[in-house]
Formats: sequence, C-alpha cells, structure tokens
Amino acid sequence: MSNAAAAAPSLADCTIVEFRQYTLHPGQRAVLTDLFDREFIETQEREGMRVIGQFVDLDRPDLFVWLRGFIDMPARRRALTAFYGGPVWEAHRNAANATMVDSGNVLLLHPAWPGAAADLPTSRAAPDAIDFASGLVDATVFYLKEPATLSLLDHLLRAARFGTD
Repeated sequence: MSNAAAAAPSLADCTIVEFRQYTLHPGQRAVLTDLFDREFIETQEREGMRVIGQFVDLDRPDLFVWLRGFIDMPARRRALTAFYGGPVWEAHRNAANATMVDSGNVLLLHPAWPGAAADLPTSRAAPDAIDFASGLVDATVFYLKEPATLSLLDHLLRAARFGTD
C-alpha cells in the first residue's frame, strides 16, 4: 500500500463528496486525464482526500467528470488548502487550467442513505498499470428545495436496486 492510500479516507468515511464537471477546450480530455492520472491522484490523497473516480460522459467529449470525497467539511478545507497551496499544483496548474473552459461546476453531495456508495470501487489500479477496470455509471442529480424525505429516499433506493437485479 502506498503512502497516498494510507492518508486518504476510506470511501465509507467520506460524508462529503464533490461531483466535479469540467468543460474542456475541444480535444483536451485526454491531455487532462493523462496529467490528472500522473500528477494529481496520489498527491491529493496524501493531503487527506479520496479521489473516488473519473468518468467519461459518453455524450460530451469535452467534459471531464470526477468525484472526490472528504471525511467532513473541516477536513475538506484542510485538504484543499494543502493541495492547492502545495508544490504539485504549483508545478502543474497552468497545464491543467489550459485544458479547461470552466471548472466551476461542482456539487457538494452527501450520501443519500447509509451504504449509498457501496457499489463504487474501493480500490484502483496502480498509477503505472496498463489494464484498469471499466464499466458504466449512470448518475442522476436531483436538485431538492428541502431535505429528502425518508419516503423519497426509499423510492430512490428501490429504483436503484431494481436496475441492478
């Protein structure tokens, strides 16, 4: 186990999840993905974040989508301050920012119910791996005007399970 994995919270401990969608300049997704994989995953995890995963939007080739988790909001603040104030971001931020049109589409999420993220991968291939897991994730974001009721959560849980049975 690398030092990066030791510092990152477990997925089960992430009570705050950022759902990040970056709009990129045309043809820049592979450039950002390569830079992200090479420089930003383990370095963020050393600062106390969990990089949960990166995703390809099948309908939007110039979108980079990823999830990052934190134990709580104070831990999020500490980790973000450490990473964005550190040497790795300093060395690579211009290259990363050059790929992006917009990086401000960020939603702060909480798991909808205990175990809601249980089906997400808890480990990933090593940075130098050639083979990696692939699959399809279908994400739906509900913008609620008030906290979700138990009835709504129960309905969503049943609907999610129906799709996987």
